[in-house]
Amino acid sequence: MFARARDRRLAETELREMRAMMSALQRSQAVIEFDLQGHVLTANQNFLNVLGYALDEVRGRHHRMFLDQDEARSTAYAAFWARLNNGEFIADKFTRFGKGGRRVVIEATYNPILDEQGAPYKVVKFATDVTAAEEERARRAESDRLAAQNQAAAVSGAGGALEALAAGDLTYLITTPFPENYRLLRTNFNKAITSLDSAMGVIRHSAGAMQSGAIDISGSAEDLMRRTERQDESLKQTTVALEQVAATVRQTTDNARAADEVVVQTRALAESGIAVLGRAVGAMEEIERASRHIGEIIGVMDEIAFQTNLLALNAGVEAARAGEAGRGFAVVAAEVRALAQRSADSAREIKLLISSSTAKVDDGVALVRQSGEALTAINSGIREVSDLMTEVRGSTTDQAHRLVEVDSAIADMNQVTRQNAGMVEQLRSGSLSLRADCAELTDLIARFRITTDQPLAVAV
Repeated sequence: MFARARDRRLAETELREMRAMMSALQRSQAVIEFDLQGHVLTANQNFLNVLGYALDEVRGRHHRMFLDQDEARSTAYAAFWARLNNGEFIADKFTRFGKGGRRVVIEATYNPILDEQGAPYKVVKFATDVTAAEEERARRAESDRLAAQNQAAAVSGAGGALEALAAGDLTYLITTPFPENYRLLRTNFNKAITSLDSAMGVIRHSAGAMQSGAIDISGSAEDLMRRTERQDESLKQTTVALEQVAATVRQTTDNARAADEVVVQTRALAESGIAVLGRAVGAMEEIERASRHIGEIIGVMDEIAFQTNLLALNAGVEAARAGEAGRGFAVVAAEVRALAQRSADSAREIKLLISSSTAKVDDGVALVRQSGEALTAINSGIREVSDLMTEVRGSTTDQAHRLVEVDSAIADMNQVTRQNAGMVEQLRSGSLSLRADCAELTDLIARFRITTDQPLAVAV
């Protein structure tokens, strides 16, 4: 008895829960019931609101009233009710038509209700109106379709442009209209191509200029290398010539030193000669004075001889007057007269010799004086030559030092020239590499087709 009571209470509890669940479903779901032939038994208000009918307008009518006529006549629809009559549960999204032909989309489950023997005797449908969601989905789908269509059009237009760009054609612009939301892409692409075309034109011009410059640099490097080689050869020849000049200067210095020594000796001899000539002039002057004195003495002797002769003459006259007594005196007077005459003749001869000697002494004195003057002039010239030789020796010594400095400078120049040769070789190698790079750049740029006559107009 207690067990039956407990079972009854459990059954009542389950029944209450089932009723509560049904009540909840009635409030939240659109519910409609059909018999197994598809006629409407009843419908709740939610269902009626969704389809726009009143209960009396649908009760007893067939389910096909909510379908499109073509679907209602289809074999699939007949199979649909056959499945329900077999007790099969069907859940799906369905399109139905409400009052006035209004299209409604519902998510619904068709639930066959079984009797105690397990046989279906009616069908209950629980439905949710998803029309708004479906319309939104449809709008999104349409929007996606249009977006895909627009995107396809944009991709097609951009694809042609990119294909032309890949082929190096920078004159190709997108002229086909793009959808509104892709116009900016078209405009920006055309602007980018225009800018790229302009930049490529500048690059092409610059590359040409660079190639010309590289050719010029390469030529200049070649010329500079040849000049450097010639300069190096000239420096070598200059070094050899400078060594010869240095040897000559050293020889000149030695010769100047030897000549200076000879000049010093010659100057000493000249000064000694001047001294000797000075003494000779003094001796000549003494001789001249002695000759004059002798001349004076000879004059006195001549005067004495004249007086003696005169006295002898007077003595002869007196002896003649004396006659025989004066004959011996006359002989003596004649002898004295003859002696006086010889003395006078000798005095005259001596006087002539003294005069001649005096004249020659005068000439000798003059010549000695001239010789002294000449030796003085020679000595002065020797002094000048000595000074000049001293200057020459100093100059040659200075030249020798400077030649050493010049030789060092030329050695430095030779080193610098070798370094320059290395740098010129690097410059030449770099210029050849630059020339090759410019040629390669020019070839690469030549692959692009660009506008050169006028700037591209940007299509928008």
